[in-house]
Amino acid sequence: MKNVNRYIMRQLAVPGLFITFSLTGVIWLSQSLKFVEQLINGLPVSTFLYLSLLLLPEIFRYTLLLGVFFGTLFAFNKLYTDSELIVMWAAGLSKWALARPALYFALIVMMILYILNFLLVPFGGRTVKELRVSWEDNIAAIVLREGVFNKLANGVTVYIREKTPSGEMLGILVHDERIVEKPVTYMAERGAFVKTDAGPRFVMHAGNLQEVSKDDAKLSLLYFDQYTLDISQFQKTSGPPFLSADHRYLSELLNPEPGERTERELPKLRAELHQRFILPLYAPALTLIALAGVMGGEFSRRGRTRRTLAASASGVLLLIAGMALFRVTDNPMLIIPLQYLLPIAGGTLGGYIASGGRFRFLENLFSPTARAEGNAE
Repeated sequence: MKNVNRYIMRQLAVPGLFITFSLTGVIWLSQSLKFVEQLINGLPVSTFLYLSLLLLPEIFRYTLLLGVFFGTLFAFNKLYTDSELIVMWAAGLSKWALARPALYFALIVMMILYILNFLLVPFGGRTVKELRVSWEDNIAAIVLREGVFNKLANGVTVYIREKTPSGEMLGILVHDERIVEKPVTYMAERGAFVKTDAGPRFVMHAGNLQEVSKDDAKLSLLYFDQYTLDISQFQKTSGPPFLSADHRYLSELLNPEPGERTERELPKLRAELHQRFILPLYAPALTLIALAGVMGGEFSRRGRTRRTLAASASGVLLLIAGMALFRVTDNPMLIIPLQYLLPIAGGTLGGYIASGGRFRFLENLFSPTARAEGNAE
């Protein structure tokens, strides 16, 4: 029996992992494209790769479910088509005995999903957010493209002809019209961003400063060898960050910090907490639905195309319904029980059909022999 279990689990693992990694690759590629613009504009390649890898736990949460579902459906349909399941049934193995390796595989996936939900997904989400905020808020790393008029702030435009590998900028033009009556234009041959204790500074060399007074139509021109422009006012300032529900660890969801915003976001925090417990339950539920499509009913030489298609549609619809319920937070007293009930009911129905319309353990429990033994005791 152990050899049979290992054989079936190998048959499950190959298509399950192939589907999981294929879907993950496609989704990961599309998600990582949002960092391409930052990569073009100076984001280090190592940071780009790190940010992209941090997206993987969130993607794996859903691709693993699809992998275990369609992998089980494919593997058992192949075993059925090759008559291997028929031989195993003829050898005396029950449907539940053959389904056991698939349930073991589903339980392994379920444990992985719990690790992703409670550890890796919040770590990845909050790290991506911190790195992106750090990149966008750090004025020394502002995205200034070459040969383009970049809007640094409202009323401030910067043009750079060329960037050198060392970080120096050549052919600089800065136009500041925040004071409408006296717009100022800075021109310099070269310059660079510099961090100081007083804040970020833009140091320009070999240039001039042109100030126009619109009241009397006068132009003031100042040549300089070196000019330091205080750009700390352009740096974004923000208060202490508020962690969204999907970026929190379990302890932060169970005991959120006090505050007005926390009170407003409390329904979302509670919904996220329950979602992390519920989502892994879909792994065994989808596995049982897949088994129902292949092992339900009697053997037929015509194949099980209709049953397989029906099981595929049922599993996908179950997952879509679950995702839809996760988005509803208006009435948690009603929605949360439904969220737990959906995978349990779907898995129970799938197990009932896969077993041929009966549960062996219930038959043993309520059989006359079992009742007689209970009465004797």
